This record gives sequence, structure tokens and C-alpha cells, in this order.
Amino acid sequence: MGDLKNKVILIGGNHHNGLGLARSFGVNGIKPYGVIVGEGAEHGFVRKSKYWAKTWVIKSDNEIVEFLLNAFQNEKEKPVVIPYSDGAAEEIDLNLDRLKEHFLLPSIGGQQGKIAELMDKQKQVEFAQTYGIPMAKSCVVDLNDIRLPEDMIYPCIVKPVVSAEGEKSDIRKCDTETQTVAYLQELREKGYHRFLVQEYLIYDTEYLMVGSISGQNQCWFNSKKIRVWPVVGGSSSCLQVTSENSVQEFFDEVRNAFGRVGYDGIFDVEALRVGEKIYLNEINWRNSGTIYSVFGSKVYYPVNWYYWKTENQSPENFIRTCLDDTVYTMDESLDLRHVACGNITLRQWLNDKKKARAFAIWDATDLKPTMVQYFHLLKELIKRHGVKNG
Repeated sequence: MGDLKNKVILIGGNHHNGLGLARSFGVNGIKPYGVIVGEGAEHGFVRKSKYWAKTWVIKSDNEIVEFLLNAFQNEKEKPVVIPYSDGAAEEIDLNLDRLKEHFLLPSIGGQQGKIAELMDKQKQVEFAQTYGIPMAKSCVVDLNDIRLPEDMIYPCIVKPVVSAEGEKSDIRKCDTETQTVAYLQELREKGYHRFLVQEYLIYDTEYLMVGSISGQNQCWFNSKKIRVWPVVGGSSSCLQVTSENSVQEFFDEVRNAFGRVGYDGIFDVEALRVGEKIYLNEINWRNSGTIYSVFGSKVYYPVNWYYWKTENQSPENFIRTCLDDTVYTMDESLDLRHVACGNITLRQWLNDKKKARAFAIWDATDLKPTMVQYFHLLKELIKRHGVKNG
């Protein structure tokens, strides 16, 4: 591994996504460089990992391009850039032409702005239709002229059109047209201009495919979401690798579609099972927040992508997929909230924790960020309880 000349640069916020990425490169003998974006990043837990070669902090996504060009302009070999937030992925893609002379980057067919375009949920609906991938009925509503299609199906879920444009906390389920219109008016007051309204599928199971693709090379694994937090529109908090055939087939179709549009990068794709049918929920054209699950599956998809981009041979022990459904992984800080809210018992949670092979924050080989973040979460918990009881 000593002959790897290209640096790898990870860009995103002070989020466990960045920590998991740094660890996945670090355990494979590659020390990444980190550009951590946003308020609180300077003293944040992500920078505390022992696996970084070096980290910098910048205030916002619109500083990314200049920072990269200034800090890495004299590299002999192009560094590989991996964004792990929507904002960073969008900013890099919108400046692809300036950056690609100096860096190896994710893109769709090498065309500037294509990933940013497909971050739009409405464009994802069109993408799914083009390639015959089933998806729930959706429409984008202009909040200055709120009109819902007459054939809209309720209940529905209301969410930002582009994740980078909104907060996850603004995702809401609405049961009737009246309720939907009232909530859309509320969102207009908050300063939003458009919002996505999508049929709320009453699903049996939620699935996730994470991986990377570059030309003919593909690397991925599929998981079943055991729990998410918050319960509506939330993030995965407990996962199990799945080998179900129907899930494999569905996600194979999605990856084929990625190949056909020329996507070159890392992906996170959510799907929902309703009875016998599987529907695409959404595509994130960036690294997944469930990156910690690579330590359970041993499918190091971001590291594989780095090897493909730099035209280096990946290590022989690197696997391309995992079908071992005894692999459970957990975002312990999110998942514990199910216990706090009485959704599951502490005993059940401890049993699940025992089964888990990897965690979002805990890592016995890299305890500094773990302790910093655990302490921070404990403080938050005490503060919240203080408010509640006060």
C-alpha cells in the first residue's frame, strides 16, 4: 500500500458520516485529509479521530472550491475527493469543470451539474420512470401557489425537494388534503419556496443499498432497516444485511440505471416494500450516514472507489459485496432514543447491541471521538430533561 500517491480528501460536516469514512480509509492503511464544514466543526468530535492525516475547518459549503484549489494546487497526482454531505456534493458538482483538472471527482458522465440536478426529488421520479423503477406518486408544489393534484393519494409525506435545501425535521406525514395544505402554508412562512408531496406508502420493510460504482466496477451491499429515528422520515438506527432475492434484483436494476447514466461515485439508495412490491424511496448521490456498517460487512466501498479512480489494484482481500444476514450494525446514539421513548425495552436494545458488529460512534481502536461525542450527547440529554421537568 506504500505506493499510493494520490491523497484522499473527505468533505462534509461534523457528522458521524465523516468519522466512519476516515476510519474506513484509516483501517485500510490510507490516512485521509478532512475538510470539515460548518459551525461547531472546529471543536467537533469528527476531527478527533486518530486516522486523519490532517484536517481543516471552513465555515460553509461555498468556500469548498477555493479552499481545495488553494490547499491542493501543487499535487503531482490528483487527489480523490469524496463529499459526505448533500451541500458538499452539490457544490463540488456545480464546479466540476474548474475542479476536474486538479482532482478525481464523482460525476454523472463527467458533466458539470448533473449530480446536482438529480438531487432534485422530482428529477429522481423522472429518472425512475425512465428506467422502469417503481416509485410512489409524487409532485412538487410551488408554495407561492399551493395546488395539489386532484389524483394525489393520502396520507402523504411532505419533504424538501433537495435535501441540501431543507431540514430533515421538516419532513412530515399528512393524512388529508386540508392538513397537507395547512402544513405547506406553514412551510411557506418558514421561507421555503417549493416542497415535494409524495404518496405515503404504508410499507412493511425499508431497505438500503450503499456502495460505489465507476465504469464496469461496482461494489455494494443491501441492508434491511430494523429501526429508524425519527419514526417518520428518519435515519437508519439499526440495520441488518439482507440476502433476499427480490431485494437483490430490485437494487441490481437501480445500479444498472446508474451505469446507463454514467454515474461515477458513491451512493445510498432507499427502497420500501409494500406487500410483494418494492418501490424506490430516494437516492443520495454521496456517502451514506450508515458508513459504519462497512465494518460489519467488510465491504469497503469508498476505499474501493478510491482504488478504481487512481487506477491502483485494490488489495486481494477486498470483497465487492456481502450477503451475510447475521451482520447487524447500529447508530447507538439514535437507536437509544427508541428506549427513551418506550418503543423498545432496554433489555431488547441491549440484546440488539450485543448482536451488532459495528457502531456509528463507538470504535475500540479510535476512542477519542467516541468519548467526546458520548459526553456531548449526555450533556444534551441532561439539558433536554432539565427543560422537560423544569
